[in-house]
Amino acid sequence: MNSTSPAPSASASAANEAIRQFVAGRTVWSKDALAELDRLRAQWRRAVRAEMVRAA
Repeated sequence: MNSTSPAPSASASAANEAIRQFVAGRTVWSKDALAELDRLRAQWRRAVRAEMVRAA
């Protein structure tokens, strides 16, 4: 986990902020960077789903 990673049960807004920080200013995407972006996006999707379930 790197410094842009939100907590495992982070809110969607915290997960979104982690993605924004990770991609800010990035122009080169290595295989590892893409894997980290994919991991952050999956975490964001889980957080959004959890918030939708709580709202329902």
